Amino acid sequence: MTPLHPTATYRLQLQPDLGFAAAAAAVPYLSSLGISHLHLSPVFAAVPGSTHGYDVVDYARVRAELGGEDGLRALARAAHEYGLGLVVDIVPNHMAAAVRHNRPLYEVLRDGPSSPYARWFDIDWRAQDGRVLLPVLAHRLGEELPHLKVDGDVLRYYEHEFPLREGTRTLPLPELLDAQWYRLAWWRLARTELNYRRFFTISELIAVRMEDPEVFERTHATLLRLLREGVVDGLRVDHPDGLADPGGYLQRLADATGGRWTVVEKILEADEHLPAAWPVAGTTGYDALRHVDGLFTDPAGADRLLGLFRRFTGVPDDRGGEWAATVRRAAQHVVTHELATEVDRLTREAAALC
Repeated sequence: MTPLHPTATYRLQLQPDLGFAAAAAAVPYLSSLGISHLHLSPVFAAVPGSTHGYDVVDYARVRAELGGEDGLRALARAAHEYGLGLVVDIVPNHMAAAVRHNRPLYEVLRDGPSSPYARWFDIDWRAQDGRVLLPVLAHRLGEELPHLKVDGDVLRYYEHEFPLREGTRTLPLPELLDAQWYRLAWWRLARTELNYRRFFTISELIAVRMEDPEVFERTHATLLRLLREGVVDGLRVDHPDGLADPGGYLQRLADATGGRWTVVEKILEADEHLPAAWPVAGTTGYDALRHVDGLFTDPAGADRLLGLFRRFTGVPDDRGGEWAATVRRAAQHVVTHELATEVDRLTREAAALC
């Protein structure tokens, strides 16, 4: 009998070299450890060869490199035979911006804002003259033109593949590039010119608009079916804070799953509490780990260590010598440098409300 709620989990980092069959073979041993559930890293289709699976390209398909849906079902049967359940990691905040593998994004780049999939992605069409900036070039465009090749209805750049807007394939290359719904750009321009929401500063991950009920329904259909059929028993939600409306998403998820056991990857500050309105069982345990790690740290030694650090390095206050000053400087750097393009977008949003 599989416990309804996990009491102890064992995380398996699935990847092509450790798929569902290998996980199933380990079930007897893992069961002997006294756990109640296996915690699986993301199981849906990801960029081929991915060793982590958080770069999802298709929410409708269980990843073939891991063994596909049949392999996942076989793992669930093996786990259930030993009284173990499966908790699956889901990634609602973002998908991989790997155009050749992400079909919804491919269609958006081909058809622009009129694409049925345009509502999926958090793109600011008011920026970049209504084109999606793709920071994939190794150098500025002029230097990379010799490496851009038209091949039928696609544009190739090394391993990258981009769709061509209808009626543009016969244009001279400079005109063809200007006619697309996207703009190929030097990778360094992402910091200041990117016009889609991403995962922190990782431009290879494009944010998904889960606040749209239709997007939620389309991206969760397979997951909900696996829950209904008893293949999956619980959920771990990756990075809910990246969503436009974390609480709204979690409520919609709880309603759709019938309140199935769910935890969130919420990194809480020392004096921060999980929002009481979120319908979840708790966090993934970073806060608990902080307390466990504290057992091996003597707070009384902090001042002495800081003094030694200051004398040895001679760093100024705002570069590690004093915590509050360092935090202020780091925050300013993030806002003005690392997330400059996000600040620009927020400015446009605020201006639009005035």
